[in-house]
Amino acid sequence: MITRPLLTAAGSGLLMALLPLSVKAAEVQVLEQVIHPEQAITKKMELYGALRMSVDYVDSDVSSAEAKDQPLLSDGGIGVSSNTTMIGFRGEVPYDDNYAFLWQYEQQVDMDDTDSKDTWTTRDSFLGLRTPVGSFLVGRINTPFKNMGVSYLGYFNTTVGDTHALLGAGSVGGGPRLDLFGANSLNWRFRVADVNVALQYAADQAGSIHAADDNDRSSSSAWLSWKPGALKLDGAYIHYSDFFSTGDLDAWRVAAKYTVGAVTLGAIYEDLDPENYAPLSRESYGVQAVYNFAPRWNLAGQWHHADESDVGDDEADQYSIALFHSLSDSVLLHAAYSVTRNGDNAAYRGVDYAHGDKVGTLAGRDPWALSIGAQLKF
Repeated sequence: MITRPLLTAAGSGLLMALLPLSVKAAEVQVLEQVIHPEQAITKKMELYGALRMSVDYVDSDVSSAEAKDQPLLSDGGIGVSSNTTMIGFRGEVPYDDNYAFLWQYEQQVDMDDTDSKDTWTTRDSFLGLRTPVGSFLVGRINTPFKNMGVSYLGYFNTTVGDTHALLGAGSVGGGPRLDLFGANSLNWRFRVADVNVALQYAADQAGSIHAADDNDRSSSSAWLSWKPGALKLDGAYIHYSDFFSTGDLDAWRVAAKYTVGAVTLGAIYEDLDPENYAPLSRESYGVQAVYNFAPRWNLAGQWHHADESDVGDDEADQYSIALFHSLSDSVLLHAAYSVTRNGDNAAYRGVDYAHGDKVGTLAGRDPWALSIGAQLKF
């Protein structure tokens, strides 16, 4: 066995260049902290975060006249985007060997923005208790339904290829979407054998400021994840009592991923059933592939299709491809391209959700984006 003193600086550098990282890439590390924040809390107090910036060329497939005075429409141009950059504090206060109090306060920081209304936005923030039967959290917390979609997307999260432009979104573009934080939430996370379970009840999903929660606007969500080995299976469900004043809504999605050698293949299916919101009354599905073709290098591609909704003739397809390089265990570089092809009545955005700058479009158009970016985790 080679010991550290026998490794020269040059030899150590060569070894690191030839071998894959022994730790997860920055994007995957941050992803795990978003999905399972309670598992990342191991110190009395810790400052943490992820800085994500990109330079994008975007085109909404519109004319300059159509794009005039419409901030989400572009007839082709370069921009800088802060892609769910976040900073937070977290910690634990042990009670005894079996119990510990948990806390987290996290903010999204739009570093390229001067709008005081959204420069700072509260993300996963809670008070919790770790116990032998799981972790209990109370606060503003991602719904299990949302976290399952984030888990499936993996590397594509926060890039221009983020499939949430279609996943959980309606065909009108910019309308209400499903993948949200749960305001006023009670959350329970536990594990049974190889199955991770997350359950959540949001007493007032719409939010209530200095007022009693309105349970008529509640949501309930669950996520089951099974990973016995190379195969990973996920299923999630959410029910909204009143989805943005359109009536109740039920939705579920299932996903599978399988790793064989250097390739990970994935597939996802989603079914949305709103009471009274036609653009969301549809099914969608997609596939994904990630190829670890060299140490620290991953090539990823995915396709997602949204079926025609009750609106009619509003189907859409999103195609994305990206190259990722883990410069270190804290820095991830990427180059990505994505295009959304809309049906005649569809206006799904080309870029949406966790990517800072959204790229809107008009019905029947095909927006696209090319991006080069970096993520630094600390």
